[in-house]
Amino acid sequence: MNILILLFIGFSLSKQCNDYKQGYEIDTVDSAFECIESIKTTEKENSDIINGLKYYLESYVFKDILKNPPQPAFSDDYYNKIDIDSELNKINVRTTSMYDFYSQIKNFIVSTRDSHLSFGVDYTVYKPNLILKVLGSFLPFSIYINDDKKMYLHQRSTTGGISVDVPQEVINNENVAVKTINGEDPFDIIRKFGKKYIGFKSPHAQFEKACSTFVFAILEEIPLTKEYLNTPITIIWENGESVSVTYSILKLPLSSISMKRPLQMKQLKQRFEPRITLEEIKSENEMIKRMKREEGINQYYASKDDSVYCSSSSNINKLEIFSFNPESSYIKSYEETISKCIDLFDSNDYPIQVVFSTNEEENVIYSQWIEKILSPYDDVDMIVSGRISNFTESVMKREYGNILDDPHICKVRERYVSPEVLGEWYTNPNIIKYDDVEHKVSQPSVMKWEPMKLMRKPRKPTA
Repeated sequence: MNILILLFIGFSLSKQCNDYKQGYEIDTVDSAFECIESIKTTEKENSDIINGLKYYLESYVFKDILKNPPQPAFSDDYYNKIDIDSELNKINVRTTSMYDFYSQIKNFIVSTRDSHLSFGVDYTVYKPNLILKVLGSFLPFSIYINDDKKMYLHQRSTTGGISVDVPQEVINNENVAVKTINGEDPFDIIRKFGKKYIGFKSPHAQFEKACSTFVFAILEEIPLTKEYLNTPITIIWENGESVSVTYSILKLPLSSISMKRPLQMKQLKQRFEPRITLEEIKSENEMIKRMKREEGINQYYASKDDSVYCSSSSNINKLEIFSFNPESSYIKSYEETISKCIDLFDSNDYPIQVVFSTNEEENVIYSQWIEKILSPYDDVDMIVSGRISNFTESVMKREYGNILDDPHICKVRERYVSPEVLGEWYTNPNIIKYDDVEHKVSQPSVMKWEPMKLMRKPRKPTA
């Protein structure tokens, strides 16, 4: 079960936060944190959030498994052992700093190494209280790794359409490999950053995302401390030249919150460099012009949130899925784009290159659909169970009981919505042991795939 946990804190913005203008602004770390540190919370609000997390996480299927996770043969500590209740109890609810409290919870979420868990500020409830969504830390360069497997820094001359003060050393050494960052191998620095701040299990996935977020990250997603952001970063190139840099803060327009998903998708396609502004995203003509400049592309389609993209060139098709979980306002565009991509691929016999990037959350329906499009003979029906808890029981009664089937007799588990008591498939759970940890789950059920549009000319997978 995917769990999206939202932060419901009713704080008000201080005078410092209100001093920000509507458009893009570049600020210093100290100035930005005058705003951030002025946002307060209370012990009661913090305790309510922690108690809410405990309640919802009772349904978390990995809650028991994380206490003693099975390890792969090549490592005894590949998966961290986490006691969720114990970790939540360690969070300081007495702090009056919203940012400090928020950061503690984000660090806890990262420690689970489960990208299906997320935590953030809910923009639909407290719209004025969204400063963390529009403040991003950035360095005056982006990271590139060339075919020689060395790291290079390319200047970030603008961000949000505003000129950036780039040190001359960065400009002069764009084609010179980096030797060290803060006296260490540059790849090790990025790996450490990924391990600390990126909630992926795979070290490779951590590194890939860290290459982007090390140089540009929204504070809601990676709430770095003021002390970290103010610490100089010393870079030495292979030719012996060096420079020290520190982070700056980019303040996005408040209007960008409603455009956050499209902006993220655009930046993901550009390794999180904000080279396309929100104004450009809003302009369909500008987007089309940019896409047409891509060499060799004859036809292309993109959803309005840019989470699905496909194209066809003279000898190959390309399908990029940046998310399986479109926001409700983009669902129609998402589905229509996939349908157009199917028609595009059916119009030729070229192979299809498939790219999946940073899919942190997923909608089961769309992940099943994409799999079925690409591999029509796959059985995409899902075998599911739920961890026994009060929250799971309420969800099963309201939403899932009447769409799950008994795999033995192929009949629906619950005939009606909101039954008073669930059947034995739930009340007589299976018990799985992880050494001394007991994991109680409902009996396995089938979640069937509802047929959707598929290709008439499916390709034979090559890998």
